[in-house]
Amino acid sequence: MNHRGYRIPLRVAMAAILVSAGCAGNPAPGESGYRFNLNGTYDAMFSAQGMDFTGTADLSTAEGGAVTGTVRLTNPETVSAELKGMVADSTFSFESTYSRAGGCEGALLGGGEILSDGVGTSGDVDIADDCMGGVMEGSFRFTRSDGARP
Repeated sequence: MNHRGYRIPLRVAMAAILVSAGCAGNPAPGESGYRFNLNGTYDAMFSAQGMDFTGTADLSTAEGGAVTGTVRLTNPETVSAELKGMVADSTFSFESTYSRAGGCEGALLGGGEILSDGVGTSGDVDIADDCMGGVMEGSFRFTRSDGARP
């Protein structure tokens, strides 16, 4: 029997296996091992108009890169927010609605770069607060506080 006829298909099959194995080694946003997932507890800081608001953010990245979480700021006043966002490559974008002391409510729209291994993210945020009026420009920073890696 002539085995030469089987060498080309075998080589093609081996190449296909190697290519698919290589693709399997590159996780996508939200998949285990993706370097820019935001998962866990973070120290949170929002800055606007010369004031820093600090607390924590609990974030989770689902397959496909969708991020959900809660933000609880406690200093200098209490602010509670539900956050929805997206991880794409090393970029994080989000929107959120919040309530704060005095019955005020508002919305956040922001985004920035994610540090490798999801240890933090920072960037710009627009803040629309119904008690302040108008839109304020500010910044945000989340820094991993629970020591875990995503």
